[in-house]
Amino acid sequence: MRAEEQSKIREAAAGTIFLLIGTVCFASKSIWIKWAYQMGAEPDAVLLYRQLLAVPLFWLIFLIYRPPMPDGKKKGDLWKACGAGMFCFFLSPLLDFIGLNHVSAMVERILLMSYPLFVFGFAACRDRKMSSIQDLFAVLAVMFGLFLALGGWNAELFQANMIGAVFILLSSAVYAGYLVLSGHLVHQIGGIRLNAYGMTAAGAAMMLYTGIKSAAGMNTPMAAYPLSMYGLFAVIAVVTTVIPFVLMLEGIKRIGAQRAAAISMAGPILTIFYGALFLGERLRLIQVIGCTAVFFVITGMEYRKLKTGKKE
Repeated sequence: MRAEEQSKIREAAAGTIFLLIGTVCFASKSIWIKWAYQMGAEPDAVLLYRQLLAVPLFWLIFLIYRPPMPDGKKKGDLWKACGAGMFCFFLSPLLDFIGLNHVSAMVERILLMSYPLFVFGFAACRDRKMSSIQDLFAVLAVMFGLFLALGGWNAELFQANMIGAVFILLSSAVYAGYLVLSGHLVHQIGGIRLNAYGMTAAGAAMMLYTGIKSAAGMNTPMAAYPLSMYGLFAVIAVVTTVIPFVLMLEGIKRIGAQRAAAISMAGPILTIFYGALFLGERLRLIQVIGCTAVFFVITGMEYRKLKTGKKE
């Protein structure tokens, strides 16, 4: 075997390993957050410390990679990146973290998987284009699957999950809106720059948010936690946020975005496994059916999009 072919095989193997580790780390996010909640942390505190710890690390990544500014950049693109960060790194995770305080990590991850549904709806409204029958059936199947995942006809279970589900579905909708309206910024200014500017803006917004709540008398404990809690905050920021970003960046460089997206689809299954193993979470049979339906329909929609090269 020629040296060039061996080099390509090693690159592909390294890229796959990077992506698998990144997917494993990112899938554990909900578990670490749940542990922080069990130890007494408030959602606002978890998100604030995650952002404050992640911001300097993203800027360090920016300095290490020193990505060139893409050609054709417009003057306002960096400000757009900050605005996009308010949705992608502040509002969407804020709603998600609040919702996760009310539902299991398993249900949370399946609900977050619904974002392609919102992307589909927003894009259809933006383009004023009728959807195919196949797409409409997929949407109805996901909606029915989500209904079952929340408890279905078990009124007590459904009601117990409803508050958290509303916040998490709103989080998915905000993220989908970001993808539809600002997803092109990744190509305009690059993913590394977008993350650095966006996370910085989100951190500032989170500080302002907690300041406003404090002024209104809704104080969130920020400095009264045990040392172990700050260790958890560091893990959430570094292991489940920054490290996955770097590993996926390196993986995509080696095997391409389509194969990377296919590997990352294992994330929800890993989160469900983590929830059962580390949190002792269990799903009712009707929830298992709903989660399975959502996973396979959404995965099928995303795979078809990858295969056809379709972009929203």
